[in-house]
Amino acid sequence: MRYTPNARGRSGFTLIEVMVALVIFNIGLLALAAGAALLVRQGGLVQRLDAARLAAASRVARLRAGGCPATQQGADSAQPGLLERWQVTAPDSVTRAIDDSVEIVVPAEEQASDCTPSSAARP
Repeated sequence: MRYTPNARGRSGFTLIEVMVALVIFNIGLLALAAGAALLVRQGGLVQRLDAARLAAASRVARLRAGGCPATQQGADSAQPGLLERWQVTAPDSVTRAIDDSVEIVVPAEEQASDCTPSSAARP
């Protein structure tokens, strides 16, 4: 296909073509910004989940090291944003069952409109 210049002998883009290209470019930039914001939010959630897993694993290790009494229960909120509850039960004379749950409490200013006030994580 041969290139044919317009009637005046000029070549280039029309104003409409440039405007359409700018709109498409802006939509792409907005999509990238939204994706980056989602990644930042997910990064914060991953950090909270890791802290919850570490708190639960630490509690179980402390209970095992302490000889694991027949029954025991408690709650702890020593780490900011985490509420931990545990219970040790004795189903029989040989075994002990440890139930440990950690609730992640998200501050109100970090909550999105579609999020629940808190979410629980179990290791």
